[in-house]
Amino acid sequence: MLSLYVDQAYAQAMFKIDAVAGPGGDMPVVLGNGWAGVILHEAIGHGLEGDFNRKGSSAFSNKIGSQVASENVTVIDEGCINERRGSLNVDDEGNPTQKNVLIENGILCGYMFDELNARLMGTKSTGNGRRESFACAPMPRMTNTYMLAGKYTHDEIIASVENGLYAESFEGGQVDITSGQFVFNANNAWVIKNGKLAYPVKGCALVGNGPECLKHVSMVGNNLALDSGIGICGKNGQSVPVGVGQPTIRIDSGLIVGGSSPSL
Repeated sequence: MLSLYVDQAYAQAMFKIDAVAGPGGDMPVVLGNGWAGVILHEAIGHGLEGDFNRKGSSAFSNKIGSQVASENVTVIDEGCINERRGSLNVDDEGNPTQKNVLIENGILCGYMFDELNARLMGTKSTGNGRRESFACAPMPRMTNTYMLAGKYTHDEIIASVENGLYAESFEGGQVDITSGQFVFNANNAWVIKNGKLAYPVKGCALVGNGPECLKHVSMVGNNLALDSGIGICGKNGQSVPVGVGQPTIRIDSGLIVGGSSPSL
């Protein structure tokens, strides 16, 4: 396993040798599958945790039953996937983990709850009560959070973009739960020209609003993948292992690419 990560670090270093300054501006963005789902986790997942919604401080508060995303989008949090990093038989309050449909065909279906916040909101725990250790209090946390696959191939999605950006994976990011605003750095990215990957770029940040981006997902790939098992989520000073995942997706609007070269 160590050699795998060494190989990945080497490949990323070699990639950046040939990369040029990334473009800037509003353009279609294609996000890769697997680890790229960390954007879904941060920009959307945290906003669907029960404590933020009980307090009314989430961008998704009081929107159950509302259309919050494109009809192409279905988001799941599932803590009972066999041998996945974010999985556990029961949560830290003794409730079985389960498959929770958070957004289905763009409709907000529910939040993730621990015992306390579920009781205060008149509902039941979803098996998402988690804590770092016995020294900590449980709170609503994600397990394995991912977007369901669609019907397009990865190549079809790339080919559909005349001018845009393909971001394969990310590093470092921040999100404001209340507004849904986020920023992530793309560590592997390419400019797309005439439906093909034209050249690699570096120094690209993606800036956007989670709920707004969901509304502009126009194509969803058939290549759903979960990450390789490296996810750690921090919240209120507590860290727990999590899984993220998604297929390749195309977002037509709502993402600003922050690069140092002129816009495409």
